[in-house]
Amino acid sequence: MSKSELEVRLAPEHSYDKILCSVANACHNLLTLEEVQVLVKNATGVKADVQKFSLKPYSDGKLGFLGSHQKLCVEIKTASGIELLSFFVKVVPYDVPTQAEYVLEKCVFLKERIFYRDIVPQFHHVYKHEQWTATCYMAKENMLVFEDLSERGYSLRNKLFDKELIVSGLTSLARLHASSLLVEAQLGKSLKKMYPRAFVENAFPQTGKTRTWFNVSVNAIVAIAEHIGLDASSVREACEEVFPAMKMSSTKRNVTSHGDLWGNNLMFSDALPSNCLLVDFQLLRYSPLAHDVIQFLYLCADHDFRVTWEESMLKHYYSVLCEILNSTKSVYVEVPPWSELIEGMEEQRLAAVITAAVYFQTVLLDEQISANIMNDPDAYHKFEFKNRNEIVINAMKTDPVYCKRLTETVTELVEFSFRLDELPKPT
Repeated sequence: MSKSELEVRLAPEHSYDKILCSVANACHNLLTLEEVQVLVKNATGVKADVQKFSLKPYSDGKLGFLGSHQKLCVEIKTASGIELLSFFVKVVPYDVPTQAEYVLEKCVFLKERIFYRDIVPQFHHVYKHEQWTATCYMAKENMLVFEDLSERGYSLRNKLFDKELIVSGLTSLARLHASSLLVEAQLGKSLKKMYPRAFVENAFPQTGKTRTWFNVSVNAIVAIAEHIGLDASSVREACEEVFPAMKMSSTKRNVTSHGDLWGNNLMFSDALPSNCLLVDFQLLRYSPLAHDVIQFLYLCADHDFRVTWEESMLKHYYSVLCEILNSTKSVYVEVPPWSELIEGMEEQRLAAVITAAVYFQTVLLDEQISANIMNDPDAYHKFEFKNRNEIVINAMKTDPVYCKRLTETVTELVEFSFRLDELPKPT
């Protein structure tokens, strides 16, 4: 997306020039004492005397790729003594300027800020039951502060989920989607029309720097296909089909969709059965129900699981969605028919395969290799916007899991590429 497009589509809340001009200084003074005091009150419900606070990296590994993740530790004094609080903080990655510039251009913090500040409170108003996302206590232009889910026993899991985790993830997706439908029924308005900035497509735009990133990703897919001995002659044409699938449907019900459901964007409780919380809504979009569902299944389950369990998983998701919509007496919502979900799954399948083939190149990389790339401005720029073929192929040679996930996904994409005319188109 070009600079001029962003200015037109996202003004007046955000100016591209404005957010970039302060990059050099923005890594300092991220939080003031006054802000921390407000944050503590938001989190605890009482005014406390903040003694001291500090920010430090949340993890040695890379938790995400569109932000720097920090742990905020706050020492407060209360009537009962000294108490320590911790929060999860997401910040623009100013320590890597090229990455910060890219993150700011994609407006991922703008979208997520609008989501947690304006949209989520309305969702909680209509659906007051089970929690499906983390609590956000502060939403600033360059920073979001959340509850520290690890303190409540939530954690990330292996990026290939088992049946229990898939069921848990689909349950939370159904809660998100049902909340979206309930709010729109109550307001009589489309959330996309109410908050257009929150739903600007920033994962797969057809212009700008992210388009360059996509082209580099497609080049790597071609290289992978050739590396495993497949005919990649139709892959580039097939990958162009991802763009119409990112748009809202004209024939199906649309909902607020997460849009980025790879393994690190879902956290699970230690309880049995495990509860799932969806995190990181930086690539939010407005899409038919099936969009999130099939993307989740392709990003977090393997081919064998989908062949065996896909229909059963869809029935579970749909039953939770229907239960929530039918049990909410204060708002009437016409439940989307089962046939709409099934039709949508097939219309969105090719885009889900493409998304997986693109994402896996980065999100499944060995954490140390990934950290080395993301923390080196030159290496980051080359990997994201020039050529990553050699790194990806070498990783496939040394990492069996990385090789297996990419091989099965690219193989399916190549198979689809030779029957594009037969595949249903998103409507």
